[in-house]
Amino acid sequence: MAEAAVSFLLQSLKDLGVQIYKLKQNADKELRGLQDDLKAIQAKLKDAAASSSVSRGNEFKDWENRIREAVYEAEDLIEDFATQELAHGRLIRFQAKKIDLAARLNEFRNDKIQPLLQDPNILNFSRAPSSSTWTRSDDETRKMRQTEHFTNKTVVGFEDEIEKLIANLSNDDLPGVEVISITGMAGLGKSTVAWKIFCDPQIEHDFPKRIWIVVSEEYKAKNIYLTILNNFISRDFLSNMSDEELANMSKDYLSQVKFLLVVDDVWTKGAWDVVKAALPMTKTSGKVLMTSRHDGVASYAITHNEPPHRLGFLKPEESWNLLQYEVYGNKTDWPSDLEEIGRRISEKCGGLPLAIVVIGGILKEKIYPPGSRKAQWEVVSERTQKYIWDYDREEKMKRMIEVSYDAIPYSLRDCFLYFGVFPNNMQICAWKLTRLWIAEGFIKDKDGLELSLEEVAVENLKELIRRNLVIVIKRSRRGEVKTCRVHDMIREFCKIKAKEEKFFQLISKPSKQQAFNLDVQNINESRRISIHSDALDFLKEKPKGPCTRSFLCFSKHEIGVHPSSLGSIAEAFERLRILEVSSIKFPIYQPELINLNHLRYISFASGENFKSLPESIALLGSLQTIVIDTSLDTLKMEVDVGDLRRLRHVKTKAGIVFTCRKKGESNQYLQTLDRLSAGSCKDADVLSKTPNLQTLGVCGDITSLVEATCFRNLNYLTKMKMINVSARPLVRFLAHTKFPPNLKILTLSATNLEWSYMRTLGCLPNLEVLKLKDNAFKGDEWEVSLVEFRKLQYLHIDRSKLLMWTVDDGSLPKLTYLYLNNCESLHSVPISLAKTLQTLEMGLVTWSAKQSAEHMLEKSWGRECGELMLKIAPGA
Repeated sequence: MAEAAVSFLLQSLKDLGVQIYKLKQNADKELRGLQDDLKAIQAKLKDAAASSSVSRGNEFKDWENRIREAVYEAEDLIEDFATQELAHGRLIRFQAKKIDLAARLNEFRNDKIQPLLQDPNILNFSRAPSSSTWTRSDDETRKMRQTEHFTNKTVVGFEDEIEKLIANLSNDDLPGVEVISITGMAGLGKSTVAWKIFCDPQIEHDFPKRIWIVVSEEYKAKNIYLTILNNFISRDFLSNMSDEELANMSKDYLSQVKFLLVVDDVWTKGAWDVVKAALPMTKTSGKVLMTSRHDGVASYAITHNEPPHRLGFLKPEESWNLLQYEVYGNKTDWPSDLEEIGRRISEKCGGLPLAIVVIGGILKEKIYPPGSRKAQWEVVSERTQKYIWDYDREEKMKRMIEVSYDAIPYSLRDCFLYFGVFPNNMQICAWKLTRLWIAEGFIKDKDGLELSLEEVAVENLKELIRRNLVIVIKRSRRGEVKTCRVHDMIREFCKIKAKEEKFFQLISKPSKQQAFNLDVQNINESRRISIHSDALDFLKEKPKGPCTRSFLCFSKHEIGVHPSSLGSIAEAFERLRILEVSSIKFPIYQPELINLNHLRYISFASGENFKSLPESIALLGSLQTIVIDTSLDTLKMEVDVGDLRRLRHVKTKAGIVFTCRKKGESNQYLQTLDRLSAGSCKDADVLSKTPNLQTLGVCGDITSLVEATCFRNLNYLTKMKMINVSARPLVRFLAHTKFPPNLKILTLSATNLEWSYMRTLGCLPNLEVLKLKDNAFKGDEWEVSLVEFRKLQYLHIDRSKLLMWTVDDGSLPKLTYLYLNNCESLHSVPISLAKTLQTLEMGLVTWSAKQSAEHMLEKSWGRECGELMLKIAPGA
């Protein structure tokens, strides 16, 4: 988005102003002028963003595109100048004519920026009303069509949800007006389900007064109150009354009847507050059923601690049934020769009812003549998504998702569209995604909040999840998102929107024999390219991307390349900030890498001969994240950690050995160092230069660290992993006073400690998660006393010869999740854990341990904290 591009350029100008004294000395006036111009444009964009009506307009979109192109041009100019200045005394190719920055900035401001600020339409953009009060001229008609759309629809797959909701609404035991909310992704059928409940005979019997309100993303408080009052009195004399008077009158009338109020399509907490002002909340005979796309809004509205009712996606059989209803009206009329094709088409809709409805309408048009329909439907089955998006005259899918997109704050839009760069159905690592967002420049500091960029990025992801635009695939035991994805229809929208806004370019080829989906030579203006096929074929075409900032490659298989390939990427895409090629294995390090002066993020796989990163890596002064997938035990970094001053994260499975040690500045940004060799860890100088480290992995001969004092001063370290690769068992262990004081998550692997040393870990005051893997402890007995592990919430034991485990009554008071696997000697699980344990997950364990778990399940019946969830793996 243009606003994000402006913000990124402003930050770049700020950074350059600090870093390059000569830049400010030669072009101070023009630099400050450009900053002021950009801030003015940014303010106009934010004003216009307050109205989705304006942001949908073609004039605004044209103005925004012009801004983006101008910002990109300025970005290129600034980065070229920075490269020119940094090239002095370094092996960097920079053959462009020497830049007179002051003159170029002056020319750019006059020719490109000032016309944008003087555009006569800009006043209309700035004066646009906010979405809380703005109403389109055809708003009521649109809402009426929306209601008609689901009034007569057949509900498939939600029968159980409807039955449960009707039962909840008919329950009069709870005091006050009860609010029940339905939430889920756009197109799932929330309004359809609510309408079927609204028309159910039992509901009609239980609630003499039933009222339906559509709020939508654009609403007027007065219209909401008038809709309620219209069910009681004529609205002719109400038009001159204030909103407050109308709300109070609505409350009075509702307090006199037993009512069901369905509030459909609520977008914000403010919109709900408007509705709530009309409700007699203390009255016991009223119920409210609300639908919303936003989990936060749905949770905000509920009144009795019941979580929002989440609609899920249809199962394959349910999708197939719905498609039959949409095309033929019932299941019996579906031709048998088309069943296989029909099932394939329904599955490609990803369980989203709206997608099935759309494709059903398209198939209905292709029923006749019967002789050709099978061939036509085969084509549809091969390109289902394209037909949903390109052949639906009403554009139902596009309009449904676009409304959600328009409601996203500007600060989130680039983050959302970025999901389109990933392949279909890919489970996206949340850690990697948020680091890519940061490197792209999408993440900005939150005014007034002391949050790191990583924390802001995680909050952005959570907000997209709350808006039901992103699907969580896996969470950590502490509830953090580990992997996620977007629905295929959402991804298709991101691709379409990205193409409109020149946000990224997807590059693919169906097979080795076929051509790429575009002219590889014609990517000169692509800021981001994402390759979804063999990158070698792409590089053989000798592409050139002078404007490309991000090079991403996703392949299902690891790709081995010639040593020169990394160099050829660096030569073809000199302005890269992001090089995400984790599916490509580079045999050795290539010195051309240091020519990528603006590189912020790099991820790749390395071969057996890729054994070190040279000292020259420190010349990449903007580098934030390094991810290396390697099978080696160690990886040398021939650079002092203090010289990588902007580095924030290093991840690799090898133990990093820092071979260069010198006095100098520390690295205040480094948060993740995973993994560090035990030898470098023992060298206190490495960790003393990383005072803000939050995650540390250590591998190697852990026996050498039993006397180490390097950890205890890492006050911000909350997550630590220790993997012993030495054949020697540990006969001693660190004292608890030598651990980081705020450690919350600890993993030990192959340490072979005696169980008595668990008392040391039990004294760690803030420990919440403990993972013991591959015989982390040895021996037959482990006894947990009352004073140990007072905050532990999650315990993971995998591969242990433990026989007897006893826990004092009242011990482990916060433990809610226990995972046991490959514990083939364990006699039983301590019964005292039944008081607090919420989940017990078991893999390969003894029969007696399973029996004790079954006994714990019985003991948990009737607990205030709920019944124990017991998960036993099949065949365990």
